Amino acid sequence: MAKFTLDVESVPVTPAAGTAQIFVDTTSKRLSLKDDAGFIKGHVYNFSTASQAPAATVRTYVTGSNLAIPTGKLQIGTCFRWGFNMTKTAAGTATSAIAIAVGTAGTTADTDRVSFTKPAGTAVIDEAWCEINCICRGPLSASGIFVGEFTMIHNLQITGHAIIPCVCVNTVSSAFDVTVANLIVGLTINTGTSDAITIQQVLSEAWNL
Repeated sequence: MAKFTLDVESVPVTPAAGTAQIFVDTTSKRLSLKDDAGFIKGHVYNFSTASQAPAATVRTYVTGSNLAIPTGKLQIGTCFRWGFNMTKTAAGTATSAIAIAVGTAGTTADTDRVSFTKPAGTAVIDEAWCEINCICRGPLSASGIFVGEFTMIHNLQITGHAIIPCVCVNTVSSAFDVTVANLIVGLTINTGTSDAITIQQVLSEAWNL
C-alpha cells in the first residue's frame, strides 16, 4: 500500500497570488491550507467518550468540548460548533448557565467569555439536544469579540428542561485578547440548584483556523 507522509511545520508565509500552500500544523498535526490572502483553512475536532454528570451549582468544564487553537491562532471568521445532549431527572427547576471558556488551560481555570442562560424548567424528566455556534468577529487584537448562539430543543413542550419547546439565546462577548498563543476554547456548565443532568455525548469542531 502506498503511503504519503508530510512533515509538520510552522505556519508558512503567505504564498504568491494565484497559489495556495498545504501544510501540516506543528501543534494540531492536521492538514491545513493557506491561501494567497493569508487566510488559513483547516478543521479541529474533539468529542467525548463517556457519560458525564456535572454536579449542581458547580461550574464544570465539559469533557470533550476543548478545542486547541493551532499555531496560526484565531482568525476573523474562525467558527466553533458544539452539540451535546442533556438528560434531566425530575429534580431541579432553576436556570442553568452554559458558557464558552477561552484560555490556555482547557479547564475551569479559563475565563467564560460568552455566557448563556438556559431558562428555568420544571420537576419533570426530559431529554434535550443543545447546539452552540460561535464566531470570532474580530478585530484580531486585545479588543476581540466572540458572538455565540445557544439553541436547545427538548421532548416536552412546556415542562422538563424549559417551559417553551425551543430555546434560542444570543450573546455577544465583552472585548478580550484573541491574539494569545496556545488558546483553548471549550464549554463550561453550571446547572441550577438540585439539577441532576447527564451528558452522554459531546461533539466539537472548529474551522477557519
